[in-house]
Amino acid sequence: MVYNITCVSQQSRFHAETLDTASTEVDLKGVTVTVGTKLEVLSDCHLRFKSGVRYGFLGRNGSGKSTLLLALRDSLIPGFPPSVRVLLVSQTEEDSSPDLKDGGGGTVLEKVIATDRKRVRAVREFDALTHAVESSDVDQISRVVAEIERDKIRDEMEDKKRIAMRRSGTRGNEARKEELKAEAKMAEAESKLAALSVSEPSSHLDSDHLADAVSMLADLQTTLDLLDYKTTVARASVILSGLGFTQDMIEGKYTKLSGGWRSRCALAGGLLVGSELLLLDEPNNFLDLEATIWLEQYLVSSEGDRTVVITSHDQDFLDNVVDETVYIRGKTLRYFEGTPRQLEIHERKEKRKNEKAMGAMDKKKAHIENSIREGKKTGKKTGDENRLRMVASRQKKLDERWGIEQSAKGGRFKLNRDLMGFHNANRAELGTEDVEPPVRIYLSSGQPAKLRTTGNLVTLENVSFRYPKTKKPIFEAVTLGVDQGGRCAFVGANGQGKSTLANLITSSLTPTSGTITLHPLLRIGHFSQHSVELLSSSVAGTKITPLEYFLKQFPGTEEGEARACLGGLGLSGRLATGVAVEALSGGQKVRLAFSLVIFRPPPLLILDEPTTHLDLSTIRALAVALRAYEGAIILISHDRWFCRTVVELAPLRSTTDSDNDDDPDSGSDSEEEASGGSRKKGTVYRVGGGKVRLMEGGVDEYAAKVEKLVAKRERIAAAAKSK
Repeated sequence: MVYNITCVSQQSRFHAETLDTASTEVDLKGVTVTVGTKLEVLSDCHLRFKSGVRYGFLGRNGSGKSTLLLALRDSLIPGFPPSVRVLLVSQTEEDSSPDLKDGGGGTVLEKVIATDRKRVRAVREFDALTHAVESSDVDQISRVVAEIERDKIRDEMEDKKRIAMRRSGTRGNEARKEELKAEAKMAEAESKLAALSVSEPSSHLDSDHLADAVSMLADLQTTLDLLDYKTTVARASVILSGLGFTQDMIEGKYTKLSGGWRSRCALAGGLLVGSELLLLDEPNNFLDLEATIWLEQYLVSSEGDRTVVITSHDQDFLDNVVDETVYIRGKTLRYFEGTPRQLEIHERKEKRKNEKAMGAMDKKKAHIENSIREGKKTGKKTGDENRLRMVASRQKKLDERWGIEQSAKGGRFKLNRDLMGFHNANRAELGTEDVEPPVRIYLSSGQPAKLRTTGNLVTLENVSFRYPKTKKPIFEAVTLGVDQGGRCAFVGANGQGKSTLANLITSSLTPTSGTITLHPLLRIGHFSQHSVELLSSSVAGTKITPLEYFLKQFPGTEEGEARACLGGLGLSGRLATGVAVEALSGGQKVRLAFSLVIFRPPPLLILDEPTTHLDLSTIRALAVALRAYEGAIILISHDRWFCRTVVELAPLRSTTDSDNDDDPDSGSDSEEEASGGSRKKGTVYRVGGGKVRLMEGGVDEYAAKVEKLVAKRERIAAAAKSK
């Protein structure tokens, strides 16, 4: 899909774009980004990225995060520094950087190495030119030089073409003119190369040709040295290993990888290829906790020289990696020097502080208004001119000078210094910053009905399972139970059997040995990690809307009941009836798939990676809704925060020791009170190594064990490298 993205920014003749500098900073004012002709996602923003800083990029689904990343990748913003190379690793294959599409080779390692197109080309050109010079064949030298020049012109033409496709209006016309010039230049280069192919062989070695070739060789050697090309294979192997690839997978065929592993491969290419600005769009969508923790450590320890911008739904991941936070609110970019968790605490404190200040000012204003009324009454009755003048002065203060009494620095407010320009009053009003309304998810279908008999919903006794034609069992001797209304989480690395365990409980698979006992009245709602993929494939090529699809799954259901269920999950109005399912975003498809599971509330929900594609606000809303769910929940997720809040009933809000110093009641949270209740804390099981082990310390114990495992592997890799 081709996006028609239009970008404008404030420029001057002193702008960085007009200067030949090596700056790696991005500082653009007046940036406006529009999709199509009407959809303005950003308006008059200040785009600023400091060199070497890791940014967390926040915003709700559809706010324009991915659009801005695409605009940065394709150099669509006027004034963007030409010295800043940008690399985007996207959550969707079609949006991935060109560097991550091309190149192939047979193995995974060759595929990742091929993503560094600059290195691949430099090596190829260096080898071809070296061979030509050593042969002393003037025709071969001329041809190789012409081919290298032609390839450079082709790259330039492709860049111009890509930019022209994404620009419109006056800048679009200028871009298409540049595209035509590049095409003419390319045609000239092709003609020159064709002429060399049909010309008579020459036996005389032209010194000019040889000098050009030698000069090119020197430039290519410098390029290869800067790229540190001799260590590329070793660095690629380390990155792939850290992201969970075994040695057999690294040496295996790339075409045999599933979609999730190909996404990891693209991420490995992004970490390998050099750039000044690295854009990671949902990099841990398909990573287990082991790979996520390795990525955290790698970004902190190995990416200090370049600027990194990360969008992610994993709150713990962002808090552990980023230095600063950029967030989209009200079609503008806002900045905070801290992590998303610190931003949440800061905004809550500021809101509470402003609410207190506004309350105090309201009381003061009420007191002044009362004194004015009493003063007027007394002054008129007694004829006291002094009292009437005092009343007039106080009234003037309310009419013209009412508002904040402190400057931004905390000193006394002074009109000429602190309120420059034109305003409607002589004081700025005290108010809270505009905050987006929280996302709400309502399970409109209610709670599951109480079962008439007691007993566990699910009981596994000495259960073992092995797939046909495999020697090693996925797990064996598993014994556990899930009681009515209970919570448990299955955590562990990918491929260790978490989803298999869920499929055994749903009876989609049969255990090799042992018994699985289900409550006779049990109904199970299963949201699998492939639910969105199955939904997308079932509606491919159709124009069916979410409401029509929902009613098709539940024949005989009243339309109002269906609308209520979809509306509770954020699919209301035009989204339910005016947009095809195929056109929904990933997060919206998750909501639709979840509605099919929760419509008739089952006593047991099995949720396998339900947070993929959701933004942070929606994940929080889903956590609130699930905490209030009275049925049992089995959760499979790599999101540490989500597991802690839904299964272990940890606090929803981020807190610090000093968070409630100035408010003794600040520890209460209406959402938490509504959803926490007196439910018993759930259990966490680690699935791996053929076993299912209870984590007494919950998610934190599991994360600590994974961190130790990653550190151990890093030490082993370092020791092997030193040898």
